Parts: sequence; C-alpha cells; structure tokens
Amino acid sequence: MDERELKLNSLSRYAKASPKFILEEHGHCEVPAGCGGVVLRWRNPRAGVPVTMWLETDGPGDMYLDGTAPSSSRPLVPFGTHVLAFAIAECDPAYTTLMFAGLHKPDEDIHVQTTAPQNVAETSVLSAADGSWKYSFDEPEDDAWMRPGFDDSDWQPMVDRPDRRPPEDPERAAEPYRVRRLKGFGAAGLGVSGRGGRVWIRKVFTIADPESA
Repeated sequence: MDERELKLNSLSRYAKASPKFILEEHGHCEVPAGCGGVVLRWRNPRAGVPVTMWLETDGPGDMYLDGTAPSSSRPLVPFGTHVLAFAIAECDPAYTTLMFAGLHKPDEDIHVQTTAPQNVAETSVLSAADGSWKYSFDEPEDDAWMRPGFDDSDWQPMVDRPDRRPPEDPERAAEPYRVRRLKGFGAAGLGVSGRGGRVWIRKVFTIADPESA
C-alpha cells in the first residue's frame, strides 16, 4: 500500500493519478474568471513538451512554428525537428531585429503532479549569432521556408546586434519587461546586414525524444 492510501483523513487519497499522463496545475493568472483559482490539465508526455516562447522584434511581424501560427505562447511541441519562422514587416540594420527564447523547464512556472516519469531534460532555443538563425530580404515563393527540409544555403546568418532602437519618448527609456526577461534567459539581440526593410527569418531546432536515446 502506498503512502497516499495510508493517509485515511487526507484529501490526497482521492487525487487523480495516471501512469501515462501528466497533470499540470496552472496558476490563477491563467484562469479566465480571474484570480482565486487554478486550471488543471492533463497532458500526454509522449506527445512532446510545452515550450514557453518569448519574442521581441524591431517591427511588427508574424511568428510560425512549422508553418502554423502558435495557438498560445506555450505550445506543445512534438519530439523531432522543427522550424521557427518569422516574417517581419520592417527592420533597420542599425538595430536589433529579433530576440527570442523558447524554454521548457519542468517544475518551473507550473506545478506538475504525476505518477509518470519526468525524464525530459530542460529545453532551450535562444536567439544567438551562431549561424543557425538565417534571414533573407527576398520573399519566399511559397511556405516551404517555414518547414524542415527547406534549402536555406543562400540565406544569410543573422549577426550580433545588441543595440535597440531608441525610445520615441525619452521619459520611457527603460527597457521593456519582455526585453529584460529575454536577456535574463540568455537570448541575444540579432540583426541583419544590408538594406533593411521587410525580412524573413528561420531557425531549425530539434527536441530530442528521451525514449530514442
């Protein structure tokens, strides 16, 4: 008999458990009705990992994961190879074009209760001038550039560009909260070289399946 069954007067005896699914407890800030409650959600750990995504861009733009706009800032990403794609309407080569962080850290931001093994390591996808973040000023012919297998050998690697565009209002010169968090995660400010204007960016990354190791 396990320890929970021995606690006769404890509500934990009636807690739901599953050998195959993870029960996530989300904080009150995610409850549609407001503060004072939590959201409980079952998740299949074999379907992938939830990745919390933070993004800051120089101009307005769109982000895609494997050709589809994520439905939330914490999408479930399957194991395997994926592509982050960004179409930014306007950028200035003198300033940061993009900062990004995609993070999966078990037991952080949410409380996880599960009887299934948590054998997935931390995952991080951070903007970095390492040659894997590539851009083009030429509009792609179709949406193949948003997916794995696309030949981006003609695309240019993004460069380190830490300087951000100066604020229009000097009284609001402090860095936005999102930029401070991105720097704290270790994301670098990336930029482009050349004429600027509209730009297309892609980043290939892989989430390893622990059961295939």
